[in-house]
Amino acid sequence: MMTIFRRVTSRSFARTGRLIARLALCGVVVGLLVVLANAEATMHAIQGAFARIAGSILVLFGEEVVIDGNAVWSERFGISVVTACTGLFLTGLFTTAVIVFPTALRSKLVGIVMGVTGIFTLNVVRLVSLYYVGVHMPKWLDTIHLLVWQSLLIALSVALWLLWAGLWGRGSGAEAAR
Repeated sequence: MMTIFRRVTSRSFARTGRLIARLALCGVVVGLLVVLANAEATMHAIQGAFARIAGSILVLFGEEVVIDGNAVWSERFGISVVTACTGLFLTGLFTTAVIVFPTALRSKLVGIVMGVTGIFTLNVVRLVSLYYVGVHMPKWLDTIHLLVWQSLLIALSVALWLLWAGLWGRGSGAEAAR
């Protein structure tokens, strides 16, 4: 009987230790996001990168745009990429959800890469589409920007996480929980 108690207690401590480690890692991710969001030069570089990518896609689509720092503009319309437009916080939330999920490290790495890539891609599509909404339907810009795309990004990020958890989290939870 004592052997069973020791085994159960040992497993409980190991599981608790892994949970605490995952939560601490989530704290590190959130801390890094806060530091990153407050690092003006770094955020400006990230915003500029999104503007360059979105502007380059618009040029490929035949638009005559100018890319200036974090702004993309033409004679018809312009967008400015600010911190909230980078998807940084949504990416951080996705990453913490992957870290907390009880699965193997390899699966977590796949999930983080999948999430960062997916959210980044959706965000670029969002920026390009908002330019076109501003050009063709300016009265709808605020609604599409603040309601439609915000909701879509959150819903698609949750769907992406569910897809990852369904594909990569199966069977790994028992192994990770040991």
